[in-house]
Amino acid sequence: MSTTDQSQEFLDALAAEVRRISGMDVTCTRDCEVMSEELRAFDGRFPVSVSTLRRFFGLIPKQGRYSTNTLNSLSRYAGHASFREWRRHHKSEVAAQPSQGNAGGVSPSPKRHRQEPASRAWSNREVHAQLERFVQRFRDPKDFHLTTREFRRLKEAVFTVYQRGILDMKWWGQLSEHPHLIRFVIEQFPPLDFLATFGGTMLASFAQHASTPGDLQFVNSLKAAGLVAQDAPWIECIDALPRLQQLNPSIHPLVQSRQLGIAMLAESEGHPRPDGERSAVDLALEGLHNEQALWPRWANQSCYFAFNLADWAILSREMDVVQAISENIHSFQISQDWYNRDSDMDTILNLRQVWNFIELDQKEDASDVLRRLDWLSFESMETRTLSLWYHSAMWTLNHASPDVCQANIEQAAAVTQYHGLKRRIHELVTNHVS
Repeated sequence: MSTTDQSQEFLDALAAEVRRISGMDVTCTRDCEVMSEELRAFDGRFPVSVSTLRRFFGLIPKQGRYSTNTLNSLSRYAGHASFREWRRHHKSEVAAQPSQGNAGGVSPSPKRHRQEPASRAWSNREVHAQLERFVQRFRDPKDFHLTTREFRRLKEAVFTVYQRGILDMKWWGQLSEHPHLIRFVIEQFPPLDFLATFGGTMLASFAQHASTPGDLQFVNSLKAAGLVAQDAPWIECIDALPRLQQLNPSIHPLVQSRQLGIAMLAESEGHPRPDGERSAVDLALEGLHNEQALWPRWANQSCYFAFNLADWAILSREMDVVQAISENIHSFQISQDWYNRDSDMDTILNLRQVWNFIELDQKEDASDVLRRLDWLSFESMETRTLSLWYHSAMWTLNHASPDVCQANIEQAAAVTQYHGLKRRIHELVTNHVS
């Protein structure tokens, strides 16, 4: 790069744009840790270290020049293909601004942009067109560099597919020809509400290309979770479940907590682990008590281990685990800063806490949290599944009539076909309202 390429004007403008898009005013090391994880989640192939971000945002003195990879990564996050494209865009914006000397006249007319329709207004045809464009645009792994805008558009399209239950198998066939796209879509947007239907096809496609221990544990634990939810025989569920004899810092805590949760439920229903293996409860408590030390810092920024273990602990009625999960969620929630709070994640964590409090016989606390839930504006990849828990909590705590709650529960179970999950949650409700 030439000296001009890294002039402070361009670097400052890029830093300001990254701050604007992320919604963060990066002022401390913790902000840089969160930003590093944000960039890793955006495109894990081109991470930017915390120390580099501290220099880039002026928290410590700059030493030398930034690498091309660093500037390209930040520019892609800001919506441009490269730092070169970012510079070109910034120059054109500066040139288009009215000069200081335009004192008495008419300001130039603002540039008009064609507005895309809101995703909720997309027809099914428009949704599928968005998904097909994604495949065509990124089918070559060398071109797979999503901008923030492109990721959000893909997310809206996939969420719309999930909300309407309209997966186009022609599109899925096109996607299946590109392993890097299958992996990205399923890891970012797992079909948690549809493991009994088209989600099974999606997981089968993922499994064909899974080779690393983490990928295999991810896909097999999701399969096992779907079988348990559908009330399949335990022998079938356990056969699909990978063995986990110790916690692995190199595998995502969300994946391991799902495995442990299913094994814990199996133990509680009379299917213990083989002699000589540690119990799932012991491993779960180890993870909950030591998660900060076990996993890298980025893995602890969304309370993954406790968040994903919570419903399994409730179903298993393992009170020591429920208590530890409740404490971890509480610690996570009070440590969050407002810049990084996600309202949908807050809703899920609060619903988990409602059931933790119910099982811990703290029903006043449970009622207080349930009243604050913003359920009607809530969006998730597992809205239907979580509605089984939500309406069961409403019934248990007398926040709605039993008839209405049961009707909502039956509707969610019919759509998901998760009759095994419905049966187990109903046993919890019966235990508390009888």
